[in-house]
Parts: sequence; structure tokens; C-alpha cells
Amino acid sequence: MKGEYGGEEQAMPPVIDIKKCKKCGTCDLHCPLDVIHFDKRKKLPIVKYPDECWHCGSCRLDCPVGAIQIQFGPEMLCL
Repeated sequence: MKGEYGGEEQAMPPVIDIKKCKKCGTCDLHCPLDVIHFDKRKKLPIVKYPDECWHCGSCRLDCPVGAIQIQFGPEMLCL
């Protein structure tokens, strides 16, 4: 899909810093769209559906160790 700035529009999913992550699963529980899935076998959160992210920030706000950042593409910023 073409983005507003001529290039391909890309999903800007949450980014999980695995080094900071305590593998508690809070992000999975608080994501309203199940974008983040906690893989119990690997004991890791995975951004499973990046295209579905609303960028609401629930995962970032509720992460007890601040291991999640939200990326915003240029089409989402008011410049």
C-alpha cells in the first residue's frame, strides 16, 4: 500500500527490548487487539500481528520495566 509520502506504508509495531523484558506477560494481557502474544513455550512476548496495532500504548504504559517502545511512522506525525 502506498503511504502518504510516496513510499510503501509499513506497519510500525511495538518494539520489545528482550534484554529489559522480565517475561511477565503483562503486555499480552493489556493489548486490546492481541497484537502481542506471549509464547509460553519460548517464554517470550512476540509481536504477532504488527499490522493490527492501533498504537494505543497500552503495552508500553503497563510494562512494569519499560521494555516496550512504540514507533510512529512519518504518516502518523503532524509535521
